Amino acid sequence: MNHPNYQPALIRAFFSSFAEGILSTQVYNNEGEETLTPQRVKQLLLEHYEKISQHFFDIMFNPLAVLHYDTAEELIAILRSPEVAPTLKSPVDLFRHVCRTPEAHDDMVAEYRRNFTSLLSGRVLSLHDYYDGFPPGYLQDAEGNQEKAVRLLTQTVVNAYYAGRSVAPSATSGDNQIYLFRLLIDNMQCMLHSRPLEFSDDTDLNDMFLAVCRTPENMNTMLTVMQQTIQQQLSSQQ
Repeated sequence: MNHPNYQPALIRAFFSSFAEGILSTQVYNNEGEETLTPQRVKQLLLEHYEKISQHFFDIMFNPLAVLHYDTAEELIAILRSPEVAPTLKSPVDLFRHVCRTPEAHDDMVAEYRRNFTSLLSGRVLSLHDYYDGFPPGYLQDAEGNQEKAVRLLTQTVVNAYYAGRSVAPSATSGDNQIYLFRLLIDNMQCMLHSRPLEFSDDTDLNDMFLAVCRTPENMNTMLTVMQQTIQQQLSSQQ
C-alpha cells in the first residue's frame, strides 16, 4: 500500500480521535453548561498525555503493519529472525520494523511529534495545518476503490476514539456516532484527498460521506466497518 497519504493520515486519525474521545466525555457539566473552553481543553489533554503513547502502540501496530507488509507472516519472520529478535527491547524498537524502512519510520516519528505537540498545546492539529505541513504536490488524490485504506482508517478512528473515552472519567454518555461521523469526515479527507474539501452549512450528511470517500464503494466500506468496530468495542466492554 504505497501511497504518500496513508501513513500520515492514519497517525492524525489516531490523535484526533483519541483526543475527541477524551473531550466528548466533558462537553457539559451536570447542570448542562458547556465546559470546553480552550483552557479546559488544554488541561484535559495534559492530564492524559501519558496515556497517548501506550494507546498509540496498541492501536497503531496493526494498521501500520498492514500498510507496510503484504502478509503478517512476512513481518513475523523478520521480528523472529536471529538478527532482529534480540534487539526488540521496547515498542519503539518494534515500530522501527513495523514501518519497514528507515524513511517510513522517520516520517512516522515526525508526524507523531507534530500531532503530539499540537495536543499538548491544547488543540487537535487542524485540517489546514495538517496539509500545510507537507511540500506542495506531496499529498495525492487516491482514486478508485480504496477498500483496504478506508478500512484501516475507519478502524483507527473508532478504536482510538473509544480508547480516549476509556481514559477519561465519563461525565456524559453522549451519542458516539455523532462524534465518529465528524471524525471520519475529517480524517477521510487526509487519507483520500490532496487538499481539504469545502462544505456549505446545508450540505447533506450522505453527500459529505460520498465526497470524502470519493466512491459509493468506499463509503459503504466506511459505514460497514464503523458499525463492526463499534460492536467489537462494545462487546469488549461487557
